[in-house]
Amino acid sequence: MESEIRLKPVSEVPHLASAPLEWSLKLWGQGKEEFSAQDWKDFYNKTLTSNYDKWDLNGLDQELLFLAIVNNQGVDEVVASIAICDFDDFEELRKYKPWVAAFVVREDLRGSGVGTLVLELVEQKARSFGIDQIYLWTEGEKPFYQKRGYSQVEQVIKPGRVIDVLSKNLTNF
Repeated sequence: MESEIRLKPVSEVPHLASAPLEWSLKLWGQGKEEFSAQDWKDFYNKTLTSNYDKWDLNGLDQELLFLAIVNNQGVDEVVASIAICDFDDFEELRKYKPWVAAFVVREDLRGSGVGTLVLELVEQKARSFGIDQIYLWTEGEKPFYQKRGYSQVEQVIKPGRVIDVLSKNLTNF
């Protein structure tokens, strides 16, 4: 890759959304009670009409999906996707918001530092919206986020699953 990663609202590059949607479906679209494959497709479709110009700190049902793009020899290429949402799929976690969600890095780039850069970019975007605190949950990737300044908030135990809820204060950076 010869250029910098930049975040673009999916509404600006809808023709590039199919690859990260497939990555998300591969990782999370099957066998999860809270989010089906159809829910993923609906999420992607809804984010095409979201307002990416502002964030309402008191808003409801906001979903902003960004594609991380590099220009590779004159062609835009998606390397990851990441979202900011103001709700969670688990009812018991809706007390926290907003969320980093739908964060997926292209498989061949995992472990290359792309994820760290994309996470930093979405944190900058969140700060630009006036967001001081952001949350996420993960199953098994807690060390990745802790190395990047996230702290454990709580742990949710589901049948066959351990979900770590993490948070980061964005005002200190």
